Amino acid sequence: MKSQLRLPFYLTIKYLQRGRKWTLFLTLFLMSVAFVNLIFISSLFNGIIEGTNSQIINTMTGNIYMTPAEGSEFIENKEQVLVDLHSIDGISGVSAQTNVPAQLKYKKISGSWQIIAVNPQNEASVTNISKKIINGSYLDQDDDDQILIGRQIAGGEGVEQNAFSFKGAKIGEKVSIVMNGISKEFTIKGIFQTKFLPSDQRAFITEKSLSKMMPLMGDKTNTIVVKTDDSKNDENTINRIKEKGIKEQIFTWREVAGLMKSVSESFTSINILMTFVGMLIAAVTVFIVIYVDIINKRKQIGILRAIGIKPYIIISSYVILSAVYAVIGVLFGTAVFYLVLVPYFDLHPFVLPICDAVLVLSKVDYIARAEAIMWVSVFSGLIPSAIITRTKMLDAILGR
Repeated sequence: MKSQLRLPFYLTIKYLQRGRKWTLFLTLFLMSVAFVNLIFISSLFNGIIEGTNSQIINTMTGNIYMTPAEGSEFIENKEQVLVDLHSIDGISGVSAQTNVPAQLKYKKISGSWQIIAVNPQNEASVTNISKKIINGSYLDQDDDDQILIGRQIAGGEGVEQNAFSFKGAKIGEKVSIVMNGISKEFTIKGIFQTKFLPSDQRAFITEKSLSKMMPLMGDKTNTIVVKTDDSKNDENTINRIKEKGIKEQIFTWREVAGLMKSVSESFTSINILMTFVGMLIAAVTVFIVIYVDIINKRKQIGILRAIGIKPYIIISSYVILSAVYAVIGVLFGTAVFYLVLVPYFDLHPFVLPICDAVLVLSKVDYIARAEAIMWVSVFSGLIPSAIITRTKMLDAILGR
């Protein structure tokens, strides 16, 4: 009985030892390519989704987004609310973002871009706008006549929204903020680019500037954004905020992502579809490779049957052989992916209008795809070997 159990493994070793080396290499190469293709597609779309989500959090909403309580137009006692938020465990930064109801005007061009008044230091603790300056410099606390504008507002050659921009505004030039018929002149201190179009269509001034334009705003704001230490525990952080007695409306970044949430969901759907296509391609590739390999060995199979080897032993040996192909292919493909592709795309990410995407593959995705290749390989060895062992012994030996 033990010899019967060992025989499939013995035959598998002999197949590998006596087979043509270039055929073995080609088989393993194709298995590796099939696996890399399968995980590459998934990791690319995961990278785009994660990159988009990161852009939303780091350039616009933070992890938690707060608006005035129902029935209120503003968040009152802004400074006290910020102090209360800072005292909560898990919160690493807070910033009040006050939307300025005004238009921007540059020479003869004007537009209704979003203008936001912030405390520059607080804003830098929540968003990364301060690190995305491409010309000029970031705002200082005491700036009262300086403005920071996004690349899509400044415009210029190569800018995606140049047709609706200032068409080449530069640092040091003057723009005007027009509100209720009153115009105040600002100097462009810096131009930023996050590579996220909704963020790059905004402009920032300081709270000091706003207080001169709208003295009644004082200690009021209409938005507070919060940065947390661990985005996975945002719901717990929201509960702690509510326990502080803060009555404002509180949302996670996903709830206010708007259009970009739909974009992320679309990428998720495309990822599922492309993963299915990738698995289908991998299945066909593996099946053809192993089927051709078994067909080329039909004479050997006929001889094995002639000397009394049971068909189930022959089938088991090819199933084991297919599993060996899969394991080696997965291991080699994994090495190529993590040692070559991932480092390369970390240095040279995919440049997209919404983010710079790198390859991101979770352990769950990796294991699922490795298992898929394994099962496909097992069935690819099982089906053709079962078919061939049912052919007439003489036909198999003669190769007919």
